[in-house]
Amino acid sequence: MKKKLSIILITLVLAVTMIVATACNDSGMIVKNEERNFTQVTAKVVYKDRAAQVDKIELNTTIYNFVYQYYSYYQQGYLSASSYQSVLDNLETSYEQANESLAQTEAYVLKCIDELYAEVQANGSAAAKAAADAAKTTNKEYNAAERIAELESVLPLKDLIAAREAYNEEMQETFDTFREEYEEEMRKATAVSKSTANVKSLTVTAPWKTTYEKGESLLENGLKVTAVYEDGSTVELDRTDYTVTGFSSDTIKEGVEVTVTFGSATEIFTVDIVAAKPSRPKLPTEEAEEEKAAPGLYAADDATKLPKLFEKDIEEQIEAARKASDKALYNALKEARFRLEKQMSSNYRTYEYYYLTKLKSQASTTYEEMLEDKAAVSDAEVLAEYAKKVEAQQQALTIGTTDYSDAVSGSSAKTQIVHEADGSTIYVWNLLLKITDDLEAKYTALEAKKTLSESALEAAHEKLIDQTRVYVSNVEYDKDAECEEEDCTCTACANYTGENPGPCTNAECTCEKCPNKRFITKDSAVATEKGLALAEDGSIGIKDALNAVYADLGTVGETDLEKAQMLEKFKTWIYMLNDDEGFFSTLTDGSLGYSLTKDESSYVENFTALSRALAFGDADEKAEWHIVGTGVGSYGWCYTNYGIHIVMLSGYAFPPKYKKDVNKVTGTDYYKLPADAIVDYTTYVAATEEEPAKVKNIGNGIYETLLADAKEEKVGDFKKAFYQKEMEESVQITYYDVYQDLIDQYKK
Repeated sequence: MKKKLSIILITLVLAVTMIVATACNDSGMIVKNEERNFTQVTAKVVYKDRAAQVDKIELNTTIYNFVYQYYSYYQQGYLSASSYQSVLDNLETSYEQANESLAQTEAYVLKCIDELYAEVQANGSAAAKAAADAAKTTNKEYNAAERIAELESVLPLKDLIAAREAYNEEMQETFDTFREEYEEEMRKATAVSKSTANVKSLTVTAPWKTTYEKGESLLENGLKVTAVYEDGSTVELDRTDYTVTGFSSDTIKEGVEVTVTFGSATEIFTVDIVAAKPSRPKLPTEEAEEEKAAPGLYAADDATKLPKLFEKDIEEQIEAARKASDKALYNALKEARFRLEKQMSSNYRTYEYYYLTKLKSQASTTYEEMLEDKAAVSDAEVLAEYAKKVEAQQQALTIGTTDYSDAVSGSSAKTQIVHEADGSTIYVWNLLLKITDDLEAKYTALEAKKTLSESALEAAHEKLIDQTRVYVSNVEYDKDAECEEEDCTCTACANYTGENPGPCTNAECTCEKCPNKRFITKDSAVATEKGLALAEDGSIGIKDALNAVYADLGTVGETDLEKAQMLEKFKTWIYMLNDDEGFFSTLTDGSLGYSLTKDESSYVENFTALSRALAFGDADEKAEWHIVGTGVGSYGWCYTNYGIHIVMLSGYAFPPKYKKDVNKVTGTDYYKLPADAIVDYTTYVAATEEEPAKVKNIGNGIYETLLADAKEEKVGDFKKAFYQKEMEESVQITYYDVYQDLIDQYKK
């Protein structure tokens, strides 16, 4: 079986394997001083009385990767023989440059350690300061164990945990490979005939990993399958003997059944699918800022939170297996550890080396993040950048580009200039409590007779609407989807065995959230939370639903935050009760809602009138349409042939209060808007577990862009100052030319 070693071990194994293979004398005996030769120091580094070093194996690993890359190009025909030979001929220079680069990197880590130590002294608790002082390595010879202790004392607790977890994960991956290899050898050694005839059952030991994030793939490490025959005999199966089906991590769910099949026998094991962790750090909060200065920031304050190091954990697992008399597990764990340590020993490395590597990498990352946290952007910088954008758009419009058409179409959220001639565009959200099809048919019949006056027809319409009952929406509804729940009786389910599967309209359907089912007819926790009284069939009176929405929304605040909260609250109702199929696709950018202009609209009369009253109406119009509040977040309701519409104003493309703004550009027909004028509706999307929906304006966008640049500049200036000034003034590096033998071996 091919080993799948982690990257850090692969490179060292390849490099040292090459060294060992060429470090033999003519009789095939390993040179006695081989280890001493390969562990020689190639560079010593001192920065502010802290020492570090580079050794021969580390240097050769770097060169091996460099040479192997060119060798691969040569083998694949991308590099000529003469060019590849040139690489080999210049290896001495390559070694010198690599040695210098590694030494400078060590110096940079020492710089970060020094800065982290200063942070502890400035912000740490008394215990953290004492621990950092005790572990300080100034004026000492380099020692890996002491450097580990120092790094553990200056890294914030969360970052030290991250470094340990990264180390443990990498070592565990390699350990699991050796364990799997050993267990495969044992299976082959005891293998017997594996007939599928007369198989009574299967015994399955689940894989070691049984919890997966959404979107992850199944890992079968540790999966063991044994066939039990009618005569009582058993045979452990190889992976090629059986199939594994049923795993899916598309949906968050506990107890997902995975089926193992051998012949006619099956057995299951279960796994849990959990939400995926955010792929990027969350925005800092006031609580997080307070935590920085609070006790518990460093390991010295609460070392109990640190995960055990890999080697300690494995040792405890082996001892537990021994005490439990689990011979198979004990042998597998012990043999895998032996092979791992043997592999490290052949590289003249220990657990300590790999853990230290992770800590050094984390030290650099941590201090750079601290620098980024100190980056800031002033209001003046935001306004200056805004002015540049306005000027650029003015110039673009003057020469007739498409910038303006992009702006008014809603495809750009960076609009600073709006054209007067096109009027004002507004954006609204619509919650439709739709009249049922049978009642709509009755109304259509009444209308067709033309025997009722307009007022009588309207009264009949309202009476029919009042009879309508609405249902809690199924947010997973997809008319083209297939329900895969095993026990579903819906005719649209994938497991339905009848003919002509269709929409999920079967009242007896047991899969409540079948994607084909537009509404949930069982009790809804959300509906109960909102104070809605559900009938036995799960329905709600249409007027009851209207009153509940109004009662929940209440008044509309004046601040941007209050308006954002109102939009968020209304969106919850939309997802719960909305029966407007076109609602999610009517804007050009795919956002929620509809866009209307002040002067014309293709939507039905009452919906259009209500929407315009929300944006531009006077007191009488607002009263006519039951409107609560003003501006973004204000809402009202109306009747149409479709049912009851509850409409909320979600944004302006051109707020009327700026139409006669003093910033009008003389001699043109466009206007400059202040940075906080436009609600960025295109970025207001459905909330996710990773990031709740937010309302942003132009100023927010400029600020975030400038802040990202400021963070990058902060770290860049720090590195530049170190490498261009301190490296020469404060760092002492001594190089040792002890690698000529390696150069000679490469050339051979």
